[in-house]
Amino acid sequence: MVTKIHRNALRSEIATLRSMLEHSGGRDPLGSRSLQKRLAILEAELAEAEGQELHVAQVALVFDGEPVRGSSAIEADFAGRALQDYQELVAKHVAVEGGQLAERGRLPDQIHQQARMNVTGLVHGSFGFILQEDNGAQLGMFESAAQKAVRSVTDLLTQVADVDGQQFEARLDELDIRIFQTLKRFVSTLHRARSTLRVAEDRRELKLDVVSVERAFDRVSRVDVEELDEVSEGELLGLVPVQRRFEFRRGDDGELLQGRVAPNLSADYLERIEREGLIAGGRWRATIRTKTVNHPDGRHSSVSRVLIDLVRL
Repeated sequence: MVTKIHRNALRSEIATLRSMLEHSGGRDPLGSRSLQKRLAILEAELAEAEGQELHVAQVALVFDGEPVRGSSAIEADFAGRALQDYQELVAKHVAVEGGQLAERGRLPDQIHQQARMNVTGLVHGSFGFILQEDNGAQLGMFESAAQKAVRSVTDLLTQVADVDGQQFEARLDELDIRIFQTLKRFVSTLHRARSTLRVAEDRRELKLDVVSVERAFDRVSRVDVEELDEVSEGELLGLVPVQRRFEFRRGDDGELLQGRVAPNLSADYLERIEREGLIAGGRWRATIRTKTVNHPDGRHSSVSRVLIDLVRL
């Protein structure tokens, strides 16, 4: 398991050994040979770690604060909740990427299998868990779905805890409500326990101190998200498969609705609609999900729409 924490620890120990050798001045030949041997081992290990390119999900979650007892223990209830919340964030990001995150209900078994993470080690100094994708020892030529999801979760945690919060605000309209609910639960778990968090991936690291966790909790607590699915009959004015955008005019009141096309409407289906010329002037029954987000600044809300089903009349 290689993370940024592991590489930094190797660099720190290498620097310490080099300093010890420099200050020994050759006064202890036997001790110097022992240090040089250890230094050579660590330098080789670091070189191997720097060149390693595993296309699997691997991350370290390091906690500190009230739930942690020195460097050797952590409250079991807190650790269990935090790890479960993080695993759900990863699984739901995998589902979103695959177009399989339904509004409610259990995630498909295939998604759970792709997103499953195992605890493969511990990090001391505070207390942390090293997580690696199930079957992560298998090398692949391309990054896995879980690896993409881990990166997306780190991005989301970075945005929600950021000082200005602009990126999180901008992302709220596109963020799936089930991912937001799990994010809110994870941040609340950290906040209630007065825990800090370090997230260390392969090449980058995120640090959420007490102030950052407080800021993230305040932000998610002031967000209100509502989703409503409505079935309407009307005219499909336009649908762009590549950009996954639609325009639809309701038949009852003439209101023009536009927005994104859900991943569950396959590219083949959208291309067939366009290829067969079934768009202009055609009447359809559309199921459209309207999402209303009351933003954390308390001063404005936004509305976005997603086309989730389409039937020709």
